[in-house]
Amino acid sequence: GTSTFMEALAANGTTNIQTSVTGVTASKRRFIDDRRDQPFDKRLRFSVRQTESAYRYRDIVVRKQDGFTHILLSTKSSENNSLNPEVMKEVQSALNTAAADDSKLVLFSAVGSTFCCGLDFIYFIRRLTDDRKKESTKMAEAIRNFVNTFIQFKKPIIVAVNGPAIGLGASILPLCDVVWANEKAWFQTPYTTFGQSPDGCSSLTFPRIMGLAS
Repeated sequence: GTSTFMEALAANGTTNIQTSVTGVTASKRRFIDDRRDQPFDKRLRFSVRQTESAYRYRDIVVRKQDGFTHILLSTKSSENNSLNPEVMKEVQSALNTAAADDSKLVLFSAVGSTFCCGLDFIYFIRRLTDDRKKESTKMAEAIRNFVNTFIQFKKPIIVAVNGPAIGLGASILPLCDVVWANEKAWFQTPYTTFGQSPDGCSSLTFPRIMGLAS
């Protein structure tokens, strides 16, 4: 499945890829090694794939490749691959399915020239017209569940960034194992501009990766 995986990465505008993927955390390496000795139930694999094929995603595209699952953002309920509760639930569903089947890893990318523009503020603002406290609580819970899905996912997540990654679209990247970015990718976290607190654990992960000054 290595050649198919590299082809999928290249198709997302990521070139000059090394022959081996490094940077996968030690804990996830151990998880994969532990599973190699365990026979996989082919009936479960068939059942999971049939179920996913029957489920029609609206905001993402899921492709089962040889040895890995390819999840692509392709939003119809938001612009520029922005994240609203519907989009986040579909990504969570695809990750949960990939966690249960025989995929060795997940490749996460996007359709189009934009990777992810973060939270869909227009969606959220429209829902604050009624009960602000109730809707704010629901929004926070949706974001928390989305981020926790990435944190708790036991298999490697490889991300191919093909364009702008803004806000939550950038802050989830350190929660993944390997990130490849092409020459059109750029990253921005305009939290202070929008009066928003940092999300996706970025107040912890960014200083660890880039240093406190940055």
